[in-house]
Amino acid sequence: MDLVNSIEPLDRGCDWSHPKMTSPKNKAKKKPPKDSMTLLPCFYFVELPIVLSSLVSLYFLELTDVLSPAMVGFRCHDRDLSMPYVETGDELIPLLMLLSLAFAGPAASIMMGEGLMYCMQSKLKTCPKSESSINAGGCSFNSFLRRTVRFVGVHVFGLLATALVTDVIQLATGYHTPFFLTVCQPNYTAPGVSCDNNAYITQDICMGKDQYAIMSARKTFPSQHATLSGFAAVYISMYFNASISTTTKLLKPLLVFAFCMAAGLAGLTQITQHRSHPIDVYVGYLIGAGIGVYLAVYAVGNFKASEDAQSPYRAPAPAQKDT
Repeated sequence: MDLVNSIEPLDRGCDWSHPKMTSPKNKAKKKPPKDSMTLLPCFYFVELPIVLSSLVSLYFLELTDVLSPAMVGFRCHDRDLSMPYVETGDELIPLLMLLSLAFAGPAASIMMGEGLMYCMQSKLKTCPKSESSINAGGCSFNSFLRRTVRFVGVHVFGLLATALVTDVIQLATGYHTPFFLTVCQPNYTAPGVSCDNNAYITQDICMGKDQYAIMSARKTFPSQHATLSGFAAVYISMYFNASISTTTKLLKPLLVFAFCMAAGLAGLTQITQHRSHPIDVYVGYLIGAGIGVYLAVYAVGNFKASEDAQSPYRAPAPAQKDT
């Protein structure tokens, strides 16, 4: 199978026969570039500030103690919260590695796919429905640049939005990780604390010295690994389904299964290393997948050309007169 021949335009209106075998009637004239007065202003004053503000918000939520998780009680000597603690540096898939892979994998796949489609369209010149170039601010933006920036940009925003949603829910719920009591080291003999009849403790009686670990142990629902990997897998899978031709029967499912398996492993390691409860991972996948589907369908129009996405309805064909 030829990878180049397996990539087809999203409009599915191109003639991909050999250029020598294409008749002059089927040759499409090159679309003249369009002029846009709103492309750059929207990018600089709307989209870029949204992404930057999301990045700044994520910095304060992840790397500072400006906001603390909600205080949630626990039961004395709860076995479900007394699992071994795996240091952050000893994780099989640290969060920083997950963020890098969740960004680099889909972004590289999108750039490669768009580059192949643009090269084929430029060589064959038989795509009347291909996305046209745009002139803005004295610069010409071809279809490859437009589509790549649009799809990768939405992917980056989706990662930030997914991380923000996860952090907000974690702070609001304050649920404990399976290793909470291990790092908390609660003082059950503190005044006002009693473990008689399996009492439920709401006071902060942690005596552990690793405050970062204790803070992390109060943020488990939903799993950050599951939400991020779930979003990345669903978003790039929808791109593959929209852009890879059905003439190749194995390439599309191979790529989709590869990203889905990677996302599954990211969540599974959180369970096996006692970093999250199974329900945290399951709900995380649902949240990440939901955000991925929403952005893929409504933000980028299911990866169709912008002209088709803006005008999904076509005028009905004129009725034929009865003879």
